[in-house]
Amino acid sequence: MTYDVWDGDDEAEAGRLVPLYILVNGRTSPRNTNLDLATQVIALPVDATRLEPEYRDIVRRCNDWMSIAEIGAYLGRPLTITKVMVDVLLEQGFLAVGSPAQEQIVDRRLLEMVLAGLQRL
Repeated sequence: MTYDVWDGDDEAEAGRLVPLYILVNGRTSPRNTNLDLATQVIALPVDATRLEPEYRDIVRRCNDWMSIAEIGAYLGRPLTITKVMVDVLLEQGFLAVGSPAQEQIVDRRLLEMVLAGLQRL
């Protein structure tokens, strides 16, 4: 029986072993109190190469609108830590907050047709 032992030299295979509290500088909650798990964020067109790999992963995932809960699920991080990490990226200007549903629908006829269809159900 053989065991694979990590000798600390190959970071790519073993992954980064960074305690979560180090990633968020000991913060336990985001400074932006309006953030929740459904908050949608998107990456801004800035150079993220100076970021830690964990933060770069978040920016890379957010090429399109994504909720904080989705980010946490994709990265396998606890949601509270993910929320704080997103808050840090928002503060530093790497992400923008909002929602793709903020666009106003101006076609009232379409909305009336949807309402009528729902009423028929």
